[in-house]
Amino acid sequence: MGRRRDKTAVNPLTKYFLFFENFIIWIGGLAITGLGAYVLWVKQKVVKDAFDFFLDPATIMVTAGSIVVFISFFGCMGALRENMCFLKTYNIILSIMFFGELALVIFVFVFYFVPDAREQLGLFPGDSMRNAIQKYGIVDDEDMVNLIDNIQKTLHCCGLSDNEDGYKDWNNNEYFNCTVSGLSPEKCSVPPSCCKLKPGEYINILCGRGVMKPTEAGGSLTLVETDKTLGIYKVGCLRALGEWINDNALVLGGIILGILIPQIFIMCLARSLRDQIKLQKLKWRRYRPSNDDHFSK
Repeated sequence: MGRRRDKTAVNPLTKYFLFFENFIIWIGGLAITGLGAYVLWVKQKVVKDAFDFFLDPATIMVTAGSIVVFISFFGCMGALRENMCFLKTYNIILSIMFFGELALVIFVFVFYFVPDAREQLGLFPGDSMRNAIQKYGIVDDEDMVNLIDNIQKTLHCCGLSDNEDGYKDWNNNEYFNCTVSGLSPEKCSVPPSCCKLKPGEYINILCGRGVMKPTEAGGSLTLVETDKTLGIYKVGCLRALGEWINDNALVLGGIILGILIPQIFIMCLARSLRDQIKLQKLKWRRYRPSNDDHFSK
């Protein structure tokens, strides 16, 4: 009677859990990528610079979905085919993501415990956001307009700079600026999304009219605070974002840690499957001398 082969070292539960988990994520990534690509096709979107990319939800959907599809493919096929190369690539990518997320956790807690650090490091350069203000309403991109409006409404801010007078950023926009030659009906104004609203109150599209109207001071035109500015949020959105992160740093850090724990589990699972495959290959080599005919097929 021939020698009986040992039971396989590859745990089916580990293998198929890793496969189905990545397969579901892969399907979700495809759906997100497809939806984003369809929106870009409908809009005939042409990405011209970084601001067009980062301020368009559709481009972010396509990019994030593509990354998810790419990563989950290695995990899915690596588990199904017991492919060491795919599993190793999958583990390396997850490890890079893990350390990136860990750095983000540190970044969030730095905001909470070391508020002066963000100013010393220049983490929120207001000048770099001026391009987005200039394109608002001029470039035919409704998504960019809606995104900036939603940011201003959500963060209770106006303009994108990192200062207390962010609303003055709108003086860089062709429609809202206060130049003498300006003929726009929105001259010296800010978008309605800058307006302060009481609970249950509807937005007044004229509430931001004339808030930047210059006045004579010392022989030159300067922007001064008027009663109209009391009805709008004046702080820049980057400053408001920094304050929001500072106020919610512990909650954000907890959420990120909650994401890291399942990721560590998946990384350990993938590493365990690799070790099991290695052990199974060692068993095959051990039996090879007496089973050459079987393994040569």
